[in-house]
Formats: sequence, structure tokens, C-alpha cells
Amino acid sequence: MKKLLYASVLSLALGITSCSKEFLETSPTDKVDAGTLLETTQGAQVAMDGIYRMLYSSGWSVSNTSQNFGITSTKMFTSLMGEDFLQDGQGSGWFYFDYKYDVRSRFASTGWRSYATWNFYYTLISNANYILAAEKTLTGDPKTVDNIMAQAYAMRAYAYFQLIQIFQQTYVGHQTSPGVPVYTEPTTAASQGKGRGTVEDVYTQINQDLDKSIDLFGKDKSLQSHISHLDYYVANAIKANVSLVQNKWADAEKYSTEALSKSGLAMLSGDDIYSGFNSVKLKDVLWGAEVIASQSTIWASFFSHMDASAGQYAESSRKCIYNWLYDQIPSTDARKKWWNGATDGGTPQTKPYNQVKFRYSDKTSSLGDYIFMRSEELQLVKAEALANQGKLPQAKTALADLMKLRNPAGYQAILDQAAMSKDLTMGSIGTPKTLMDQIILQRRIELWGEAERIFDILRLKTGFDRTATGSNHTFKPTWNSLDPANKEFILTIPQKEFDGNTAMDANKDQNPL
Repeated sequence: MKKLLYASVLSLALGITSCSKEFLETSPTDKVDAGTLLETTQGAQVAMDGIYRMLYSSGWSVSNTSQNFGITSTKMFTSLMGEDFLQDGQGSGWFYFDYKYDVRSRFASTGWRSYATWNFYYTLISNANYILAAEKTLTGDPKTVDNIMAQAYAMRAYAYFQLIQIFQQTYVGHQTSPGVPVYTEPTTAASQGKGRGTVEDVYTQINQDLDKSIDLFGKDKSLQSHISHLDYYVANAIKANVSLVQNKWADAEKYSTEALSKSGLAMLSGDDIYSGFNSVKLKDVLWGAEVIASQSTIWASFFSHMDASAGQYAESSRKCIYNWLYDQIPSTDARKKWWNGATDGGTPQTKPYNQVKFRYSDKTSSLGDYIFMRSEELQLVKAEALANQGKLPQAKTALADLMKLRNPAGYQAILDQAAMSKDLTMGSIGTPKTLMDQIILQRRIELWGEAERIFDILRLKTGFDRTATGSNHTFKPTWNSLDPANKEFILTIPQKEFDGNTAMDANKDQNPL
């Protein structure tokens, strides 16, 4: 299977996809013709495996490729756009420009964040579309056909979900705002570009794809051959997150509960939380990428930017926790050891507030699996969804199930002090007073460096504040970061899109500069 993941990338010219004519030619042309590859279920799964390999491949821009390595790269730059996750110095420069909000003006460059992000997710979409186009002609066992198509539908939905959150404000209150171009057919150099449509249009497509995916996966929920493959439970998890953004609380509860029902899945406990989050074999992993030595991206990787003990990028540009958030973690909470304290020092990895949560599994070989989704995330989605429905006792129980694994000696007192209310009163910083405050606070602690923090800032409409007492932030915006819909929170569309897509006009369709 691992060999297929690597071979599929060699076999497919899985190139850049944009609406630009320059980038629309994405059909497989290298070693295996698209029509030939997508005749059988075996070939179609090879094509899907090629997509999975892209999820942690480096590149996606013409330059600055060391800060572009798929899903975890997105998680890193969207975390740095908030307040809980920071760099203590510029170092080699990678990601520091995201942290100090100096990427949006670079939309004309093929070396910066807008281009790389647009390129990455539309490449996933384009290749998923090629597979989905073979849905009626693919030969093989019908259950296998259904499973492969379910993977492709879920992948397309996931990519559009990421794009719409990165390139536009949150769903609620912005349904009629410009979305991103939606393509559901294979694209070639001759394809006509599409306009932005609306946010509602994009979410309609996302939900249609996820509903189709869940239905197809549901015909046989046991067909996941590897943790890297999307399956019934991951599709439900994505749907739960989409529902959360849309404030569809009952759906968020339903789909998160279904995702958590996967046999053998459990939240981490004990010393497993100090494992470095570098193995897809951990019992809480819903979806991730198993990386072997021949596939390691070494320098251009999540761990090279996170693990300061490896002598790579993170050594001169450490990823640290906001001192305010660190101070919210009780000494009895096991997660406090995911970061150094305020007075630590000495070697690069022991600098104050530096993270040790994420580490290579093997520094010598630069190895570490990528975890894209854990059960704890869905537990927190469930707790938030329950609370927003007014099911406060159930929400408290759901949150307690996680907190007692992290802080068995102190969690009950914390929850007992929280007012039974679904109101979020804390904002970016402040004193947690309500159950909802605790749910969001626990989310920020547990999913530090994993959940895209700026997405939460947008959907919760809190803005962010980097100016707490004794702030360890090296950059504090001069513009109003508490504005819940600040233009700075979303990326600009790359100029290359406008250059080749006649359906989009840079003067009318670009995000505010």
C-alpha cells in the first residue's frame, strides 16, 4: 500500500489546478493515461492514493516551498494567524510572515501563501473530479466502486471547506458574500473558468458531497484499508465540523457522535499524550498519513518547523504558546507539560514557552506521521453542539469525559465553578465563567497546533488579542484584531487566477486589499 502511494504520484502528472488556463491541464499524462488508470477499481484506488500522498507533500508554490507541505502547513499558518500559537523569532522566515500578517499583499507572487494554498486545494479537487467522472464506468466489485467514490466525494468536500474558510469570512452572516469557484467536472486547458458564486453555493456543494459520501461509505463501513484513507467516520467528522461552522447544532451533535462510534477509537490517556503526536497508530487517530523513510519531506515538513531539538527550522524560530493561554492551564493538568514554562532556558528546545507537544518519531531519519484528525476534536465539537442546543448537562458530561483524562484531580472543581450557560463571555482573553467558556478554552488547549485557530476566531466572531499582561508575542497588530470580520483574517486570491479565468475580474472579485 505504501508503495502504491508513492508510485501513484509518479504515475500521475498531478499538477497545479486553478481556473487559470495555464493551470487547468491536470489530466494524468506522465506514465499512465487517465482513461486507462480509471478503468478499474485497482487503478482508481491508485489515483486516490496519489491524492493522499499529496496531503503531506512539499511544494505547491514556485518558491518558498519549505513552508508548503499540505494539510499540516495549513494548520500551522492558520494557527499563527491567531493568538494562541506564535513564533518567537523570524528564523529562516518561513511562516513568520503569516504570523505578522505580511502575506496578503503578495497575491501576485507564485511564491507566497495565496498561490500555494489555492494551488494545493484546487489540485485535490481536480484530481478528485477525475475519479468521480469515472463513477458510472468503473469496473470492479460494486462495494469497492462505492467506497472509492465516497473517498473522492469526501476529499472534494474537505478541500472546498478549507478553501471557503481561508478565502472568505465565516458562513453565518456572509451567506451571500462571494465564495470560491466550484468545479465538479474534470478540468483541462480548454475548460471555461467559473466565477466566485456565493458562500452559500460553496456550502451547498460541500454538504451534497458529504451526504453522498456518507451514504456510499455507509453501505460497508469496514472498507478502510489504511488510516490515511477517508472513511465513513472521517466523512462524518468533516460533516460535523461543517455543521458547527453553519451553526447547525443538532447536525453537529449527530455527526460528531457518529464519528466517535468507530470501533477501537478512544481518547488518549496517561503517558500517550506525551508521545509526540507522531504516530497514526495512536488510539485516538481518525485520519492521518503514515510517513516512511522514502517519503519523508525532511526539511520541508511539519516536524522540521515544530521540533526545536532536531536542529532544523524550529531551532531558530520556535513555535510557542501564548503566555496567557499557558497561564490558564492548571498545574494539575497533564497538558501543561506540552510546553516549557516561563523561566525555562538553555538549549533551543528549552526556551520559555517552546512547544514539545509535537516531535519527530526519529530525528535521525526525520520521520513522523501526520495526524489530521483526532477523536478529541470530535468530542469537543459534540460538547459545543450540545451546549448550543441548551443541552447543558449533556454538554458538561461530554466535556468532563475529556477533562478527567487530562486533569483527574482538578477537572470537577473547574466544571462546578462554571455557570451552566451556553453564552461565550471570555472572548480571546479574559476569565472563563460559563460552561461554553470552558468548552472553547479546552478546545484551544487540547487542539493547540492542530485545529485552525483563525477559523474558530472567525466562526465565534471574537477576534483576537495578543496584548495580555506580559505578552510573549513578538508581533502585535496595529489594526483592530478584535473586529470579528476583519479583512486581514482571510487571504487574497492569487493573481494567476485572474490572469487566466475570464469569469473573474480582479477589480471586482478580489478580496479587500
